[in-house]
Amino acid sequence: MLRIFPYLIIAILFSIGCSGSKKILISEGQYSEGLQRNYFDATTHLLKGDQEAAYTSFSRCSEEQPENSVFHYELGRIDYDLGRFESALMHYDTSIENDELNDWYKYHRGLTLIETKDFAGALKDFKVWVIERPGDLEALNECSAFFQKEGQSLYAYKLLTFYESTIAKNVDVRLGILDLLASSDQNLEGIDSFIKRSIEDFPKEPQFLYQKGALAAFMKDHNAAILIFEKLIADYPFNSVTYLDLAKSYTAVGRTDEAFKLLLRVFQSEEGAVAKKIEILTRYSNIAQPNSEIMGKYKLLLKAATDTYPDNPKILHLAALNWMALGEFEKSAMALKKVISKSPGSLNAHCDYLSVLFQLSEWEVVISASNNAALIFPLEPLLYLYSGDAYIEMEEFEFAVKEFNKGRVLLIDPSQIGADIYSELGICYRELELLGDSYNAFEQSLKIVESPYIMNTHAYFLALDNKRMLDAMKWSTLANALIPDNPHFMDTMALVLHRLGQDSEALIWIVRASTLVSSPNAVFIQREGNIRVSLGEVEKGERLLDIAKEMRKE
Repeated sequence: MLRIFPYLIIAILFSIGCSGSKKILISEGQYSEGLQRNYFDATTHLLKGDQEAAYTSFSRCSEEQPENSVFHYELGRIDYDLGRFESALMHYDTSIENDELNDWYKYHRGLTLIETKDFAGALKDFKVWVIERPGDLEALNECSAFFQKEGQSLYAYKLLTFYESTIAKNVDVRLGILDLLASSDQNLEGIDSFIKRSIEDFPKEPQFLYQKGALAAFMKDHNAAILIFEKLIADYPFNSVTYLDLAKSYTAVGRTDEAFKLLLRVFQSEEGAVAKKIEILTRYSNIAQPNSEIMGKYKLLLKAATDTYPDNPKILHLAALNWMALGEFEKSAMALKKVISKSPGSLNAHCDYLSVLFQLSEWEVVISASNNAALIFPLEPLLYLYSGDAYIEMEEFEFAVKEFNKGRVLLIDPSQIGADIYSELGICYRELELLGDSYNAFEQSLKIVESPYIMNTHAYFLALDNKRMLDAMKWSTLANALIPDNPHFMDTMALVLHRLGQDSEALIWIVRASTLVSSPNAVFIQREGNIRVSLGEVEKGERLLDIAKEMRKE
């Protein structure tokens, strides 16, 4: 049994891929039986994932052979994995003292030095690691990434520039340095000098020429930027970023038509970031006015975007809003339905879909769609406002009340939605002849938002029922003060005054209201007739009442 131990150890070393362990030359008689058994136990424990037990066995090996670098290396690895970084450093230092040329030891010590925030020491070890792998950019970038993860862009920069100064200039490494310069808040190197030397070293790399143009644009030297970007467009394959930046510079110097052609070219291509295109579309939608030149351009960009990305929910959503604004409600509804299927977590999409369904008077679809949305957003009261209003349109007021109450219990803070729910409840309760509940609902709405329109509605119903007339006067007076010369508000005031027996003043209000409407209003004429009859002007009043009656027949 003793004779097979060396071969077992060699097999395990190769199976676990221990780079440091390749320095061990095990031959029969060189190590004691106890050391071989401890090493075998240690590697077995590692394979089982029991690092503490492996550590104990490796420690016994190290006690017998304190100058063996592999044992200290394995102890350092375990200490590192268990977060015992100071102990790991001690073992790595010993390993390197006994095997100074082993770059793996220095790589792992570099990792540990990063954990102890000794970035200068880590840089020194990583340099050795990189030199041993002159063509391995993945190894270089990995070490650079360790520094960047710790927010140490300066040391990442030093490592990359070390590679170029010691091994070779490399365009990928230089681009990595460019990324560092762009992302770091430290002044690692002047961007202008970096761009200049990079163009000299790599004249065929378009990224550095692009950066020169971008820097010129940033410095407001748009004419210089235009020359650079135009050369890039002429000499290199299509790149949406270059096109967009050239469009910005064209716009800055007043060449807007040329800028728009570039934008259109970008939107007709799938190349480039969709998010950037959506950002541009959103900016256009915010400034485009109906029948304006910008609106025309916005429509062209939007069509190009929907043709290029027919299934992108954000682009479809913008298109749907545009169609809604144009009155193309069927088209808008179809697009929004697709948006919801692809992006069910967008509350705005659900609400816009419900809004366009209202325009189409598809009340049952509104109710179904709001119920589906409520499954995703069960705490959103706005959805119940939509379904309740749909029931009102269908004159199913009891169902409407149930929907509004579902939304009402979800109200947390005072909001316009809450005010709307209570005002709609006021209308429903009135239709159900629950007048007290109706009045209270309107009052609650006005406590949340003092809307002059709700004030007028509430005052009108109170006066119509001849109830709480002091409240009716209060709300009508306030509504007319907030929005003067509103003929409908003035009609309500005339009704309130008429109910209070102040017919002379009521007549002034209704006559004034009639002069503010563009065409004769049957309600106003009837109101004036009733007031004149009360004032004793029976003949004139009855004539007005007859006129109002005939107008209603028509």
